[in-house]
Amino acid sequence: MLPLILSFLHICNDMFSSFLAPLLPSLQGRFGVSYAAVSLVVAIYSFSSSLLQPVAGLIADRYDRRLLAALGPLLVVMGFGFLGFYPNLIYMAICLSIAGLGSAIFHSSGAALAGQYAPAGKKGFWLSFFASSGMFGIAMAPMVAVGMENTIGLKGLAFLTPLGALAAFLLMRQAPPINIDAKPSSFRDLARVFRGEVAKLWAISTLRNVAFMSFATTIPFWFVQRGISDAQMAITLSIYSFAGVAGTFLGGTLSDRFGRKRVMVITMVGALPIYAALLLIAPETWLYIPLLAIAGAFMNAGIPVAVAMAQEYEPKQIATVSGLLMGFTWGFAGLLYGVIGPFVERFGVIPTLTVIGLLLIPALTITLSLRNPGHENESATNLKTAASKSL
Repeated sequence: MLPLILSFLHICNDMFSSFLAPLLPSLQGRFGVSYAAVSLVVAIYSFSSSLLQPVAGLIADRYDRRLLAALGPLLVVMGFGFLGFYPNLIYMAICLSIAGLGSAIFHSSGAALAGQYAPAGKKGFWLSFFASSGMFGIAMAPMVAVGMENTIGLKGLAFLTPLGALAAFLLMRQAPPINIDAKPSSFRDLARVFRGEVAKLWAISTLRNVAFMSFATTIPFWFVQRGISDAQMAITLSIYSFAGVAGTFLGGTLSDRFGRKRVMVITMVGALPIYAALLLIAPETWLYIPLLAIAGAFMNAGIPVAVAMAQEYEPKQIATVSGLLMGFTWGFAGLLYGVIGPFVERFGVIPTLTVIGLLLIPALTITLSLRNPGHENESATNLKTAASKSL
């Protein structure tokens, strides 16, 4: 039950935290501020929720992860559930920055617990289940947020907060206290693990996320330029998002059977031609949507695999490396995307996305250089067996 409870917490955490984007126009009108002002709130939340995840991971490697995994989503659902009650933008920014810290704490500690509670040989499956549940929450957020606003109003979001409280209560009740027997983590440990294989995984994930985020956020402008209707655009992007959920689930699951590195390499190799095809084929054709779905699956399949590999490389710092490989890569990719906008305006959507797609080539090259932790563990086991026989 524990991985299921953690996944439900992940749905609540990421669904609530994704309420902000679709509600920005309403919040802008409610507070009577500029778009730049509300965008600053988004930046503040992104910083505290994504870029602070490695620090949150250090905390989770020092204290009871069960408590932190329950506390984090509570801060998120309270922060976003009461969007309709904030008196001004400054108050909202402060509350959402605290909620962002809660999200950072949850992702690092939750991913660590999902890997820790996973049965032997099933770590990839449960990390995939955990990661895909968060993406499912993100995909559901616009429908839930806008639906609640149109029927009840922004204050109606508060009626959803018991979902997070119930899941947190179940986790505290079902999960045993986590005693950290190893030496408490420090910033020196963060500097140590952010080298070698974990640093390679971080680089791969960041390059892949820049390509994925750039495509997902830029392609709507191309659709508008081609006169594609809003309804078709919404359906197309929804398919892309839900295919990403499926790819996330399948990636880690298949890595349990076929090996982590092999799945990483196959998904990266498969993503390159499909990405190129999406830039060459007109979105009005029937072939475009199936290709888009496959691209979403391939681009996300490596997320849980990278987390599982990092946890296997650093078994004593699993929360720290989980924070590095989850929100921190997305946050860093978000910062890089900030410089892409001017290139889109000057050179156009397709030329810019073509250049960004080239980032998948160094990502594949680094992937090929990874050491497979499964192979190393197998070799170590064989050595121990041979030593015992010789004795």
